[in-house]
Amino acid sequence: MTDTNKPTMNIDNVERQREYVKAQKSKGNGLGLVFADAFLRGMRDIGYKSPAWALAEELDNAFQAAAQTVSIRFGFDKSNKTQTKPDMIALIDDGNGMIPDMISYAVRWGGTDREGDRTGFGRYGYGLPSSLVSLATHYTVYSKTREGDWHAVTVDLAQLADAASDLKKTEELLSPRSGKLPGWVIAAEDKIDLQNLKSGTVIVVEDLDRLHRLGGWIKVESLKSKLIQQFGVIYRHWVPDKRILVDGVEVQAVDPLFLMEHGRFYDESLVRAVKVDARSFEVETPSGKKGQITIRASHLPANFQLVNPSEYGRKGAKTNKRLEIMRDYNGLVICRELRHIDHISPRWTKFQNYDYNTKIEINFDPELDEFFGITTSKQQIVIDDEMWEKLQHSGKGGGALVDLVKDLRNKFETSGIELAAQSENEVATAEEPRPSAVAMQESEKFDQVPSVPTIEQQEQAARNLDHVATQRAIITKKPKEEVLPELVQQTSTFRFDIEFAAIPEGPFYRPQRLGEQKRVILNTDHPFYTKIYSGSGADVRGALEVLLFVLAERELESKGDSETFYKAERQKWSERLRHALNRLGADSSIADKASAVAEMMHMAAEAEASQN
Repeated sequence: MTDTNKPTMNIDNVERQREYVKAQKSKGNGLGLVFADAFLRGMRDIGYKSPAWALAEELDNAFQAAAQTVSIRFGFDKSNKTQTKPDMIALIDDGNGMIPDMISYAVRWGGTDREGDRTGFGRYGYGLPSSLVSLATHYTVYSKTREGDWHAVTVDLAQLADAASDLKKTEELLSPRSGKLPGWVIAAEDKIDLQNLKSGTVIVVEDLDRLHRLGGWIKVESLKSKLIQQFGVIYRHWVPDKRILVDGVEVQAVDPLFLMEHGRFYDESLVRAVKVDARSFEVETPSGKKGQITIRASHLPANFQLVNPSEYGRKGAKTNKRLEIMRDYNGLVICRELRHIDHISPRWTKFQNYDYNTKIEINFDPELDEFFGITTSKQQIVIDDEMWEKLQHSGKGGGALVDLVKDLRNKFETSGIELAAQSENEVATAEEPRPSAVAMQESEKFDQVPSVPTIEQQEQAARNLDHVATQRAIITKKPKEEVLPELVQQTSTFRFDIEFAAIPEGPFYRPQRLGEQKRVILNTDHPFYTKIYSGSGADVRGALEVLLFVLAERELESKGDSETFYKAERQKWSERLRHALNRLGADSSIADKASAVAEMMHMAAEAEASQN
């Protein structure tokens, strides 16, 4: 990466191709292709995650060959009247192109002038043939350099399998010829003008037998939509500096961390991803080479994936388009040279549904390939034990991932608690009082000696009322002079009420006079709320509220030393209760609730998808 955080790589040049071709010919082994039936069947089943991952191999080659734009176009046979399914796919780039003999080597497995290269995407020369045979049985590679004309090599698997034992016949089939681009490829209009292209490569893929068998991919609209989204993820750090077009539509970045303001879904709702500070550190290989590992992270609030964020926790709340990305990339997201490769669970914990909102990306330099066990198809990572230790380690030269995951999970839990508190407060401001508040007002007649607040207590109650009125005026955008009388009326009518607020390290409840109202502020950050109150039924919650009202009332009516006693004792009760409840059981209620909400959102998204 450069100082401007843009990805860079050394690019192919034509001279290197010439040197490679010369070296191969000097060996006297010809093209050395193996197109036996068993080998071809194995390579066709290499197991790409999707057609997008297969075609990404060609995009990798294009970008490493200095292409600024790659265009994917769909072609149709004359007999295809509806044109709902493509018969052909063309991949076009404006890179350096290939000299004629290099095309012959590029279509074979292992035919690359980048062998062992650590400056770009390619290393083994497997990408082009492996990806194309995973989709089709017939394809042609056209290419031209600045000083040359179009040349082409056609790969027909049936012909090559028949000629597998005949080296001369194989070489004849794969010899470059002067090539003329298909008319339908030239006729398509987008950012690449093939009529005036100085150099580049065009791959035309025909007989899409494997693609036709994939449900949800073969129709033009679904194929186009999925390619745009998956390319957006794979090359999120490369676009728009590198342009990718699918059927004329430009690919936008899709960031699983949702931190890129230019990316899709960034502003899907007013709830935004929150960037979390992470680490970068250098690693030295056994051979003495050094590479950089960069970690970035984000926290997605618990209502991040909702169409209406205020409906968090409500049954039937609709999810937005972010959820699919959150679900599909749930884990540690791994990039090599800022190109997306894989997502995996940490070795010390398994990511669950409630971890959809915990997002961590790890990017490593190609010099560190051995530590990450990247496969030849560039779509899977197996991190070795030494690298895991470095990633987990919180000291100097480590990634501190254990602490980072824990911190992000805590942030998600806290955001869920805060959202639950907001929801509770909305209920508290409703027209109807809580049953527990009604019970307290009806039982006031049994209080034989009503307590009269002191002057200081009355002044504090008035200040509290004024403060709440100020806050409501800001939220409702009404004049305070209008809000205050409404609040006075409400608190004199409802003489008892509950409010919910996160008070880190605070008591499990806090009493407050609000004008004539006696209010209990229930601390959503205390395990009393998370372990007892929030998971209880309506009747139990009502009984707990009555208990708290009684305690709060006695404290609010106390004076002098008694008032000081209650304040000190309430804090002691809360600390003792906190430790006891934590000893009673692991804090799984919030995790379980969050998991249930995430699962509910997942099911809702699946239901919506099936209806569409």
